[in-house]
Amino acid sequence: MTSPVLLGGIDFFHLMNDRAMRSRGQAGNHCLYVLELDGRLDMARLAARLERATQVLPELRFRLDNSVLGRAGRPRWVVDHHRRAPEPRLHEVAGERERAARIEALLADRTSGERPWALDVVRGAGEGDTVVLRHFHALTDGKGADRLVAWLGSGSGDALDDPPLRQERHDAPERLLEPLSRDERLALARAYKAHVLALGRAPILSLAQACARARALPARSRVLRLTLSAEETRAFDARVRQKARLAESSLMLIAATRLADRALVGRGFAPPHHVIPLPLSLDPKVGARRLFGNHLTMVLLSLGRDELHDDARAVARLAEQQRAMVRDRLDLGMIAALDLARWLPGPVYRWLGDQPFQGELASLIVSNPGAVTVERFAGLAVRSAYPLPAVVTPPGFQVIFSRFGGRLSASIVHGDGLLGPEEAAAMPEALRAELLGEPGAPAAGGV
Repeated sequence: MTSPVLLGGIDFFHLMNDRAMRSRGQAGNHCLYVLELDGRLDMARLAARLERATQVLPELRFRLDNSVLGRAGRPRWVVDHHRRAPEPRLHEVAGERERAARIEALLADRTSGERPWALDVVRGAGEGDTVVLRHFHALTDGKGADRLVAWLGSGSGDALDDPPLRQERHDAPERLLEPLSRDERLALARAYKAHVLALGRAPILSLAQACARARALPARSRVLRLTLSAEETRAFDARVRQKARLAESSLMLIAATRLADRALVGRGFAPPHHVIPLPLSLDPKVGARRLFGNHLTMVLLSLGRDELHDDARAVARLAEQQRAMVRDRLDLGMIAALDLARWLPGPVYRWLGDQPFQGELASLIVSNPGAVTVERFAGLAVRSAYPLPAVVTPPGFQVIFSRFGGRLSASIVHGDGLLGPEEAAAMPEALRAELLGEPGAPAAGGV
């Protein structure tokens, strides 16, 4: 038996973002976790495996509480004791291009608080299957999804490994606030609010809002993939050691921001600075077994136009801000602010969220959840794996980095129609050049 679980502050943020996205015609705030396998799955045995997993793990029967109490109070997950596992769907495709298009199309399939996860299999002729876990973002983050899909595919034969203990399966960042008094929490939340408002004094502009001046905001996600070779990944790691003192996320953030900035410049815009949220996992480096909950904080980082295209200045500016975050405990302040905001009515929550940046969420979104750990699924070796969230519009442009098998990869996810065909085709190579510090022609601007 699993008791109801209240949504944490980041969970609630993703729930509210889901509602905002759907109000703009998007499918919602959900993510894919993609596994490319070395072989084909038996669909009947896969369905049986998911059914056993759902019986063993009550959280796989979660749904948002839609009762009077659930709607009137803070949102919470409850267990639907009559719920069975979702039937895995098989999509047969012809060739790599159609496979990629089918995965992209799955981002348009609704995954909601009523049915917060599902599994699809994309199968090509003579190729290994691709497994796609679809999950509601309020249910878990990228690291939780990595461990969840690893457990769903674990064990030998038809038997799964024992799941993590109940107290290990779910976590929320609010635990860090437990030792603090109410006044201490309020002080942290106020400090974070002041930090955000200070960033908002200079205007920002996202690609989605720049293009929305000529057309409606896009509803569909488009995906561009880049995978570095093992040799290129080693070259990137060497560059991190040389330029960023092991802070690889700084070089990733700079590279992604330069791509977004070039796209804006190509449309005649030159905002004075860019504001980029960077999620930071709160899981322990070793031994984490959490499957559910968004156990992270986010830091808001700013790069001025005069800093962005100078590696040394950009790295120094990001390092300075991250030191200030630690010194002023702004990472904890963000958690405190969202914990308090959970009690606000939805319209007030959305109004407050729109204030700092005049309706913008950020200039772009960058995430680096790190190395993917799953190696096998249902007895088959995993050849590649990566997370893939639906695009949040605005800003309409996000870059998600991950590693698998010692190779760095990135997913550039953008709103449909925000990039022209030639501009989109040039983006992965432009990102590669930025990551490796190579001179490269910027992508053409305009659509």
